[in-house]
This record gives sequence, C-alpha cells and structure tokens, in this order.
Amino acid sequence: DLYEKRDGIAYAAWKSTADNLKNGKSNVSGLIRFTGPNTSPKYKTPEVAINLVSKTFSSYKTPDQIYLVQYSSKDLSWAEEKVKSLISTSDYDQLNRNEGGHLVDSNCKPDCLGSKQVSTNSGVAFILQGVPLTENGDPMAVARWQMGQLEAHEFIHAMQRATVTGQQSKSWPYSWIIEGGAELGQNLVMSNDSYTEYLKWRKLDSSNFYGKNTLVTKKYMEDYLSLESDAAFSRSQNSYYSYNLGARILEIFVALKGPGVLLDIYKLTYLNGFSEAFESIFGIPWSDATPVIAAVIADQFQGTL
Repeated sequence: DLYEKRDGIAYAAWKSTADNLKNGKSNVSGLIRFTGPNTSPKYKTPEVAINLVSKTFSSYKTPDQIYLVQYSSKDLSWAEEKVKSLISTSDYDQLNRNEGGHLVDSNCKPDCLGSKQVSTNSGVAFILQGVPLTENGDPMAVARWQMGQLEAHEFIHAMQRATVTGQQSKSWPYSWIIEGGAELGQNLVMSNDSYTEYLKWRKLDSSNFYGKNTLVTKKYMEDYLSLESDAAFSRSQNSYYSYNLGARILEIFVALKGPGVLLDIYKLTYLNGFSEAFESIFGIPWSDATPVIAAVIADQFQGTL
C-alpha cells in the first residue's frame, strides 16, 4: 500500500531519522580539521554536522580517523602536501590513482566548487573540501556551504565506506544509492529539528522536475530503475539525477525501514549484489517493487510534494 500512503513518505523518513538522531550518540573520536591559509569556509562548525551524522547511525561503524581538509584554489599545493603528510606514501599513491592522478585538484577547475570523500584501504577517512571563491548559481548553495549539509553529505559517504572496509566487493553500488543516500541524508540530518525545513530543501533540490510536463513520468522512472538498462539509460542521463532522483528513491526506503537502510543497502549491495540486497531487506524482488516506486515518484513531481 505504498502508493496509497505516498503522502506520508516524506514525513515518515524525516521522523524516523530525527528519532534516531535524538536517541543516538556520536562515536566520532578521531576527527582532525585542517584549513588552508588562504581559505575561509562559510560554515564554521563542521564538527557539528559530522557528529550529527554519527549520532544518526550510532549503531554502525564510524571511521576511527577522520581528516577534514578545507582548501581554496589558492591553497592547492598546501592541501596536496597536507594529505601526503598524514598517510603513508603507498596509501597516498592508491588514493591518487583512484582519482586519476588528481586527488586534490579534480574539484578545482578552475574554482573549488565541490568536495569529495576518499578512504584508505585501512579505513582512514578524508573529506577533501574545496571551498569556492566564487558562486556557481547552485540553488542549494546556502544549505551546502553555510548550513553544514555539504559536510554531512561527505561524512555519510565515509560511513558508507566504513561498512565495507577490508571486505571483498561483489558489486559496486549504483550511483543513486551512493549519491542519493548522501543527498537525502544530508537534509534529513541537518533538518532534524524541523520538518518544514526538510521539505523546503527537498523541494529546492529537485525544483527542475516539478509540474505537469515533468520529465519524470512513471515510464521514465521504470526505465531509470531497470537493472537491465542501467548502463544504457540511467547512466546516460544527467549525472546529478543520481543525487536528487536517488534521494527520492532512498526516501522511500528510509520511510519503510529507518535511516539505517542507507548504509545497509550500500553494504549488502557491495557484498552480495543489488537484487539480493534489496530482497533481503524488503522481502520482495526489485522487479516487483519498481513499478510502485516509479508511480510514487512520478506522482510527487507531477504534483507539488
């Protein structure tokens, strides 16, 4: 009866997350922050956002060592040397290879308008936060850069990766699981004391999808969610859809199972493959769930929810 009760999904997801956070405790113990000499982040308390994420997922593994490195385009050399000083040469080389030889500067072309999260094989977590000198017109800029949603987003990635540290991968999670989970989680966590605030940022993050002529029809979502056509269809779409459409898909998961599902679906997909992971959590095949999820999300964007 998910479709029949669709108007309650957003609230159920928000409420279960707010309750988890209020009843949880932070397990962050090894957080060290470094800020470049020419860098001035607008959000002054990233430790708050990171601790709120840990409280939300307090029964899950929190990385023992977390480095937050904040830098502008004026501090790229400083940031590179700082990361090198914190880990072994082999760990640095591994992270740098994974980022195509641009561990620090890939999000700074030319301005640093993005952040990334990377972890070593031993589980040391980095948040490499590029701090912009300019603005790029992102409607979510205030939430991301001034209210802690960016730091929360990246630390959720660190929590995702901590669930599988040292384990063998069978299947890499879909982008909408990775980014959709972090995009949803950042808002749920940082808006935990106001459902109205949660709805405001939720709607703004997907503002381009609303209206009777929306791109997001039931057929579109069925194609997007089809595992068989993933490489040919969903990966051919705007890469940001994995964030905002992914957040809507994962919001349904959280409404049904609570916020821990954001980490469970990541971990079990990584270990066993997505189809097996989904069915083990929800008790039905993904092929049976897809039409219902597609109908719910299409209805959200054809309306105003």
